[in-house]
Amino acid sequence: MRFAGKAVMIVGAGSGLGAAAAAAFCCQGARLILVDRDEGGLSRQAARDPGATIICADATDPATAEQAVKAAGAVDILVHTAGIDPLSATDVPGTSLQDWQSILSVNLTSAFLFARAVLPGMIEKQAGCLLFTGSIAGLKPTPREAAYAVSKAGVIQLARAIALDHARQGIRANVLCPGFLESVMADRKETMSDADLSERSRAASALVPLAREGRYDEMAALALNLCDGAVSGYITGQSIVADGGLMLA
Repeated sequence: MRFAGKAVMIVGAGSGLGAAAAAAFCCQGARLILVDRDEGGLSRQAARDPGATIICADATDPATAEQAVKAAGAVDILVHTAGIDPLSATDVPGTSLQDWQSILSVNLTSAFLFARAVLPGMIEKQAGCLLFTGSIAGLKPTPREAAYAVSKAGVIQLARAIALDHARQGIRANVLCPGFLESVMADRKETMSDADLSERSRAASALVPLAREGRYDEMAALALNLCDGAVSGYITGQSIVADGGLMLA
């Protein structure tokens, strides 16, 4: 198994890409530390992998990152997928300060907090891998998602800074930047009707050159490859776009 004996911490593991990544790493023998504030989602993960360490807490709280690392011991791989994109946050004039701060806190600050928590152990071992979930919005702003785009651009620069500062300590950091995926993030799903979701799927199929949305399982498979030193050991500081060709359109 590709990750047998490796401690893999996944932040945002309760649903979506984080849950798919947890399933993929579990199948490859990883020892999982799963973090999310979604108790139901974590319960489903625990049922699939009773050996996983479960941390049900707010990823934006500095104590959560410290608690997770303490429970895990040394972490070999950090996969950060926590993110929000509330419909109430639009362009700059249409975004409240509360939404701005919430988006930056969940999407960017929590990534910083968990990176800061795991890096000392990686530095001590002179080995480690960090993979953050970005977005094509962090590379090319999408309409009426100002705060989200800024947060994901920040994630990309965070990964690049880590990659530059810690390469000689055997540590890699990269960003997976999806386009349209098969479902919206959990915070949006709560406020969108089935008709809204169907319309989004139709629009995505029309816009994306490959004429479909990306699947969580294929994003998780890509995450495995980016965290596997035998496959991607010479890749660091990069933003890997998986968008069905959308940025070409």
